[in-house]
Amino acid sequence: MKARHFFRRVLDRPRRFVLVAAAAAITLAATTSVTTAAWTDNEWVRSAVGVSSPGDCSTNTMFTNKSWARQLQGTVLNTNLDTVAGVQGLTVVNNGAAATPTPLSAVLVPGTTDAFVTKIPVSVLGSSPISAGLGLGLPVGGVGTYTQWARSGNSGQAHGASGLVSDQTGAVDVAGTAQGAVTVPKSASISLGNIVPASLAGVTLDVGAVASSSQLDGCDMTNGWPTLDPAPEVQRQYGIAGLDLNAAIPAVGTLSTQGASLVGAVPTQLNAVLGTGGLTTGISNGISALINPVLGTLQLGSISTTATLSAPNLTGVTALMTESITDGIVTINLGTGTVKVDIASLAGSTLGLNGMEPNHAVVLDAGTTTAVTNRVTALLDSWKNRVLTALTTALRSITLNATTNITLKLAGLNVAAIGVKIGPSTLGQFLDGTAVAPVVTADVLGLDLGGAVAALLTPITSILLTGTNNVVRNVLNATIFNTGLVANLGTSLQLLITPVINAVGPVLTAVRTLVAINVNVQPDQSWPGTKPADVTAATGEYKVSAIRVGLVDSAGLLSLQLGSSSAGPVALAVP
Repeated sequence: MKARHFFRRVLDRPRRFVLVAAAAAITLAATTSVTTAAWTDNEWVRSAVGVSSPGDCSTNTMFTNKSWARQLQGTVLNTNLDTVAGVQGLTVVNNGAAATPTPLSAVLVPGTTDAFVTKIPVSVLGSSPISAGLGLGLPVGGVGTYTQWARSGNSGQAHGASGLVSDQTGAVDVAGTAQGAVTVPKSASISLGNIVPASLAGVTLDVGAVASSSQLDGCDMTNGWPTLDPAPEVQRQYGIAGLDLNAAIPAVGTLSTQGASLVGAVPTQLNAVLGTGGLTTGISNGISALINPVLGTLQLGSISTTATLSAPNLTGVTALMTESITDGIVTINLGTGTVKVDIASLAGSTLGLNGMEPNHAVVLDAGTTTAVTNRVTALLDSWKNRVLTALTTALRSITLNATTNITLKLAGLNVAAIGVKIGPSTLGQFLDGTAVAPVVTADVLGLDLGGAVAALLTPITSILLTGTNNVVRNVLNATIFNTGLVANLGTSLQLLITPVINAVGPVLTAVRTLVAINVNVQPDQSWPGTKPADVTAATGEYKVSAIRVGLVDSAGLLSLQLGSSSAGPVALAVP
């Protein structure tokens, strides 16, 4: 009976909390177990030592084997990562008698005879040419290393793993939460803008924590004797905590800065509203229309209004000009002038980009572009409405004081003067009908024989008491709220929003045209389209990379694989 060793796959959680079991239990000198380990990216290779003798598929020593793990592989800015010290990965070869790591500086895992680990300092790229195109994310807790691990046994089993892995057990913590991290760490930030500045200026791909694991069992029991399995048991796993596209959109920065200028100009606009043709003129005209039906034999001589408004507190409105808004898939950061698209959620499944078939292509097609554009439009529409709501709230809180002076004539002579004191009340109180009642004073000018003029003033003062605040409400709606200052700001903001919406689609189209993204990369499996030259594996080697990002026509500028591991080839040792 063939001894089989399987990974425990844990990929049924939301995208940001995927745990990939890159350390499966293999019965060699030590046993791995799945836990939530620290944000380290391990290369661990293991190979048992012993004398060749018959046994079962866990105790014999009849095989040679090989395993490999590497966090970073490929070419960036025409620099092959093989030439950068510290990122070449870890290989362990078992010749049937002993396990040998490359590099020899790899550390033997305590308590084992065939498990090795190497560390990659976060600062390994230093000032190398590729540092401009590739940034490494910091591990959890600031631990300045990534780690990779692998193992190969002379009993026929091999296992390599790379990614967010414990250097003691091989357990993987793609979510990066084992040491209390609040957010998912990044394994790399690929600056497409630095690599292809003419077409992708300001664009980066942020790759979340990654992990991969490849396990091979090449031993099969035939008639009670360990033999080489012509169809070995292979189990490959991968995990990606996230993939985001970040783009610096100049129109977003313009929306933020010019939007703030529009808000800053509101006090000046309010002062202008008070002037001729604005609020005071509207109140005078409204009161004139109010009293005209009850003047009787009197005629309107003159009417004028003076008014003051308290200063508005626009702090809450101004803050909206630099906020970050999101629907969970698309994030627009007005403060930084960027748009972020969660590609893993948008182009993936409920598990993000996990659980995909081998060599799955992540394509930002026309449908995806339309979906993102629609999301940007909805986000900015909602944001604009919140800005106008916040501005309305701020303006409702300011206080209005006004006085209207009226002179009335009879037979061409000034016979009466009426004063109407309006407020003090907030604009919101006027709009809601809760403002203080106006104070109306009426004086007869000259002699009023028989009280004829005073009698004519009674219906005028009465209607002023009951109707003046309604006049003010209507004028406020016309000059500031419904069709005035607030509505004008909304129109101005829309003129700034439209260029943002129009700018997002071309960025996604450029990425789709120039950049190829594949996940669960397995060189020996079928590839959608033409397989890139850097996606290779030796005969009998079962390799997997969590993700590959490359330029379609310029692999020298960018062809990067992250979180790679392989197991095999395995063979019978030559006596």
